[in-house]
Amino acid sequence: MHDSDEAVAPEPDPGPCDLCGGPIPPSLQIFSLVPDSSVIHPEDPDQDGQRLLAACSPEHLSDLQQHYRRRPYVNEELWSGKIARALRAHPEGLDDEHLVQATGLNFIQIEHALSWESERFLRSETLPDADGTPPGADERPADEG
Repeated sequence: MHDSDEAVAPEPDPGPCDLCGGPIPPSLQIFSLVPDSSVIHPEDPDQDGQRLLAACSPEHLSDLQQHYRRRPYVNEELWSGKIARALRAHPEGLDDEHLVQATGLNFIQIEHALSWESERFLRSETLPDADGTPPGADERPADEG
C-alpha cells in the first residue's frame, strides 16, 4: 500500500464563526477556550464553565475573547446549571444527598444556587417588558360582581 492509497478522513466542519456567523475556511480555523459560567456540558462536568469559541479570523477571535472577558463569571449560575443537568437526568427527582452526589456540589453551593435562581426569577417578574410595559399591565382586572 502506498501513502497515496490511504484514505484521509475529512476534517470536521468547525461550523460558523461565533461572531459573524460566516463560514470558517479549513485553513483559518481559530479556536479558543474561555471561561463562561453559563456553559454546562451535557455529560462531562469537567467541561462545565468553559466555552469553545470558533472564529474566521484572529480579529474576530479577539473580539469574542474581549466579550467573554467582560462577562462576569457567576459561580451560582454554574452551580444552578449543574443542578438542572442532574434533575434532567433524574426526572423522578433527587433527595438532598443524591443531589449532592449527582452535582458534585455541597449543600452550601446548592443553597446559593437556589437563592440565585429565586432572585433572578423575582427580578424578571418585576422588570418591565421589552416594550417598557410593567409586568401585568396588559392583564384585565378581575370582574367585580
